[in-house]
Amino acid sequence: MPREKSIAERFEAYVEAVGARLHKPNLRFLRDALFGLLENRSTLLSEIGRALNEPRRLIHTEKRLSRGLASRRYNDDAVEAEYLKLVAPTLRDERFPRPTIAVDVTDITKPKARKMPYLAGVRDGSTGQLGLGYNLICLEAVGARGRRLPLMTRLFSSTSPEYTSNNASIMAAIRATIPYVPKDAFWAFDSGFDGRTFFERFNELGLRYAIRLTLQGKRKLFTPVGAMTPSALVEKCPPTHRHRTRKQGRSSSTELKIGWVSDVYTQYYRPDGNTVLNKSETTRYSVVFASGHGLLGKEPLAILTNEDVRTAEDAGRIVDIYLERWGVEEANRFAKQGFDLENLRALTWTGVKRMAQLVYLAYGFLAQLVHGPREQTERIAATFKAFGPVPTYLYYRLLEGIGRLLRRTMDGGP
Repeated sequence: MPREKSIAERFEAYVEAVGARLHKPNLRFLRDALFGLLENRSTLLSEIGRALNEPRRLIHTEKRLSRGLASRRYNDDAVEAEYLKLVAPTLRDERFPRPTIAVDVTDITKPKARKMPYLAGVRDGSTGQLGLGYNLICLEAVGARGRRLPLMTRLFSSTSPEYTSNNASIMAAIRATIPYVPKDAFWAFDSGFDGRTFFERFNELGLRYAIRLTLQGKRKLFTPVGAMTPSALVEKCPPTHRHRTRKQGRSSSTELKIGWVSDVYTQYYRPDGNTVLNKSETTRYSVVFASGHGLLGKEPLAILTNEDVRTAEDAGRIVDIYLERWGVEEANRFAKQGFDLENLRALTWTGVKRMAQLVYLAYGFLAQLVHGPREQTERIAATFKAFGPVPTYLYYRLLEGIGRLLRRTMDGGP
């Protein structure tokens, strides 16, 4: 049997793979930055520098890292593409049968920042308050038993020079990911994607998808039971079928009530502002409803999908897929808490975007460990002293244990 690779060897292989097209100084920066993030769990260059423990004054290490963070020779697009190339084979094995690609837009709020570049108005997802910060578009694959695999994260700002619109920024990330994802993957979107422009773009790209509809919206849906808004459709066709939905990675389940309407078409806006059935529309949708205590909030779910839903089993599968999408929000919370992402500080726009990418590359390395030998992963997680068994979502424990282990096994450190 081949020898099991050590964590240090897997880390070196990971850095070499994602940085395959970088110049040597930039590759060294990538290695140092990822090691520092994993050991000290902070985006501050001073903390990354302390993790490196170089035989020089800390200020000199910080300056070197700062030059690397702002380097023009560092190719962010190449790193992104090489990472996707690295994880693509995982999406085609038995752990990801027809993977769900969960898409989410989250934020980093910087209420006290003054000199950071291109700060823009964002809505804090945790408080609902408006403030200054940046937006992040995040894509993550979900497989069997709640397995997670981060695919891409891009930071953007509405005040940056390259910005044209939120939709354009989001669609650029989705288009860049599609070549590395199986064609039969199912895409899941929150209510922020409930818009005709997104429907049209997703159809053009040939995606199979589910999108949560905004019940308070005035959108008209043309259905076999009449033309009406999503909220009116929920009242007209209340969920009646029982469905047990699984909780990600757990044996427990929750009972929901589900329903559906097939052969649904979207509205078309005439020049006079009135809405009519778009007779040229070739995409036929289904709307699936779900209600029950297993859902967040009191309102039922209304999910629009271009899958042909004809049975309760079909509807239940769509509900399960959409609920899997919520896992990407837990991943975003882990990135913010585990690596202190919201404490991000940089004085160049390149540095701000690059540090966000580095955080998700560090998370990606942890995901590579999770998808490797299970015994090795559990040994690392077990070094974190806590009560109870190793949890299904073990990234917090894994992060606590990985830095010390890398330090001990890396021949004196990087």
